[in-house]
Amino acid sequence: MKRFGWRDVLARTPRRANVLVVDDEVEVRRALAELVTRFGYDVRSAASAEEADHWLSAERYDVCLLDIELPRMKGLEFLGWALSRDPEMAVIMLTGLDLPEVAVECIEQGARTYLVKPVEAEFLRLAIQDALAMRSLLVERNELSRT
Repeated sequence: MKRFGWRDVLARTPRRANVLVVDDEVEVRRALAELVTRFGYDVRSAASAEEADHWLSAERYDVCLLDIELPRMKGLEFLGWALSRDPEMAVIMLTGLDLPEVAVECIEQGARTYLVKPVEAEFLRLAIQDALAMRSLLVERNELSRT
């Protein structure tokens, strides 16, 4: 029996996905949404945690690109709330500050990864692909545990 590796998992990553972009900066939000659309994914954008909450209540998202610095409710606080609602959603945290202690906290709180803005397009594409692969594994594992 062939053992599967990470390349095999990445090769099986879904080509279609719903991505939620949450960033309070209009230009950043638009640029991220355009990039993600070019990657072939369906995108919804939100300027705040409250708006993101509205979209998460309306439909399911495979990946969330989440800014750490949001008005009123910080990204880390929203991360915990969002994952309690949908633990299979892959969250990629975004920030303008490269602080290792914040990156560690994000990962410990359940984020898949932590990217520093401005994000290189190809690196973002690979991070989303990785997040989708991990999400697929979680979904598969959870379906197997139900049977």
